[in-house]
Amino acid sequence: MSGMMNRYRKCSYLILLAFILTMVLYPIPAYSQSTFSDIEGHWAQGTIEKMAEAGIISGNPDGSFKPDGQITRAEFATLVVKAFGYTGSGKVFNDTAQHWAKDYIAIASANGIVNGYSDTQFGPDDQITREQMAVMIVKAAQVQAADAAPTCKDAAAISSWARTAVATAYASGIIKGLPDGRFDPQGYATRAQAAIVIHGGLN
Repeated sequence: MSGMMNRYRKCSYLILLAFILTMVLYPIPAYSQSTFSDIEGHWAQGTIEKMAEAGIISGNPDGSFKPDGQITRAEFATLVVKAFGYTGSGKVFNDTAQHWAKDYIAIASANGIVNGYSDTQFGPDDQITREQMAVMIVKAAQVQAADAAPTCKDAAAISSWARTAVATAYASGIIKGLPDGRFDPQGYATRAQAAIVIHGGLN
């Protein structure tokens, strides 16, 4: 009886060993899915996933990214600092002193990437406009200023302080504008647009 039990144990061990070797040599492939739960099929999916893999962008606690949601000035400044690896210490505005992005905004300010509305106000939780985004990314990427005027249909609507940045972003291919040929300078940027613009600045 004991001999039979020993043979049974040896057989069980051999089966277990064969199973382990099979898993090592021929592992079950991981199921491929989007990094975030709500970007499958989105026009910016590829870039969003690349930026997430690089640790530049992150999603929400529920696993979503909300690509068509708007992005704040503080969030975009944070992404720029992370993407380009800026460091340093700079100005802390009155309305950023207790803000979660205080250090990122200070770094961006120290490197000349952002300006406040005044010496004391930055507006960290304001939605960032497309022309503000253009100014920040051109400064962050240190793109040589373009001589030509913006080529978008609504160039006349671009604020004077942003015209060179928008023209530069267009000329360098960082920003391509909207499908209808407009830039929509005072329109709010989306999270997907921000990812595309930062990716363009890095490349």
